[in-house]
Amino acid sequence: MDLRRFITFKTVVEEGSFAQAARKLCCTQSTVTFQIQQLEQELSYPVFEKVGRRMALTPAGKLLLPRVRELTRVLEGIRQLASSEEDVTGELRVMVGETLLAYKMPDVLRLFRIKAPKVRLYLQSVNCYAIRDSLINDNTDLGVFYRVGHDEALHMEHFGKQELVLVASPQFSNFDFTKCEQHIPVSFIINEPQCVFRQIFEATLRERKITLENTIELWSIESIKNCVAGNLGISFLPRFSVLRELETGELKELPFAKTPLSITALCAHHAGRTVSPAMKSFIECMHQCLS
Repeated sequence: MDLRRFITFKTVVEEGSFAQAARKLCCTQSTVTFQIQQLEQELSYPVFEKVGRRMALTPAGKLLLPRVRELTRVLEGIRQLASSEEDVTGELRVMVGETLLAYKMPDVLRLFRIKAPKVRLYLQSVNCYAIRDSLINDNTDLGVFYRVGHDEALHMEHFGKQELVLVASPQFSNFDFTKCEQHIPVSFIINEPQCVFRQIFEATLRERKITLENTIELWSIESIKNCVAGNLGISFLPRFSVLRELETGELKELPFAKTPLSITALCAHHAGRTVSPAMKSFIECMHQCLS
């Protein structure tokens, strides 16, 4: 089998079209089309089908994709055998939870850029469930997120429990969330329903039979903090994300649990995946900066 055809297949998927893949591969669109046709003849099944005006993976193509990605990682590892650790190259796709990306990852990313400057890093911020599912489906290399289950399909490296804290502006600091069966006339300001710490907070309120005025959903943690500081409501966030505001008095911590609630931060990859030099270097940077 011609390895170039598999690389072309992977590029079409990543770029979204034959034309974009041709630009990235520095060839004509007809060359990309020919290589895909040759690949389908060799495999004896179609890997793409036309849906409207775009090309989509067939069910067989979806099954093929993770194996092609594994093949390209093995090839990259073979190339690295003759190189020094400082010459790590290739591509690395990393998905990161929003609070971790904003407050924990900058030092990691700076160090990784120093240690592996030739690696093309693709970074995406999504929720923890999306990261887990993408890792299980082998659609991303590494995920940095909060644990949301016990998935045997993943190899996980833990980076400590992160304490959660209920915060409000000084004006709202008299609310008592430790008393059960009450309605508290304040808004809960948080991001999407799949946010892990939102789920913990809302589950605790249900247990205590506490109701709030309403929920305000915002994507940005900075926007959430600004709205809380502006007396628009309360929020429940990792302590590390509000340390500065707590120290300055802009936000106040409200009592919520006798033992602080926490979530586990981790870096994970598919358990069956070959760890590339770029993945290894990134994980080492995380241990150096976060352990």
